[in-house]
Amino acid sequence: MRVVTYAAATAGLIVAVLASGAPAALGDQRASLGEQAMSIFPNPSAPGTSTTFQINCASQSAPGPATSATLSGTELGLADQIPMQPTGQTDVFTTTVVLPTSLAPGTYNPEADCSNGTSASTTLQVNAVPSPAPPTGDGTTSTATNGVLTDAGLGLVGVAAVLGGVVLRRRRSGSRT
Repeated sequence: MRVVTYAAATAGLIVAVLASGAPAALGDQRASLGEQAMSIFPNPSAPGTSTTFQINCASQSAPGPATSATLSGTELGLADQIPMQPTGQTDVFTTTVVLPTSLAPGTYNPEADCSNGTSASTTLQVNAVPSPAPPTGDGTTSTATNGVLTDAGLGLVGVAAVLGGVVLRRRRSGSRT
């Protein structure tokens, strides 16, 4: 009996939660998308890296589906109008650009316009490019031979071999008695 009561209470809670979200689902599609109308990957990004912009042109107030979209790249130091490609989903367009290496770190608000009259913008965070890694190499690029480190390494190998021999000799002599 407890199991039945528990199952009924759980089902009632699930129905209540789902019913409370129904009015929001019936609202304007652009409002329900929120900031998802335009997305950027990766975000944050860095100068000199490939960055993908995607826009969803769907809107209940638009006269119909969008046939094209353009990204305004002026704020990012790119071309004024960058055509976006359809993704195979209705009203969804995408483009990938390489951010200029001269782009200063900061916050940018790129915009995209759709052929059905809708538009969207979002925030792109651009971080500074870290300084280059030190040229340490991986051993295969080393050109220095017979240096101080080589001598020290060979000396340590020799000391380890002698100590290993001493330890083995003591164990052998100890096992005979």
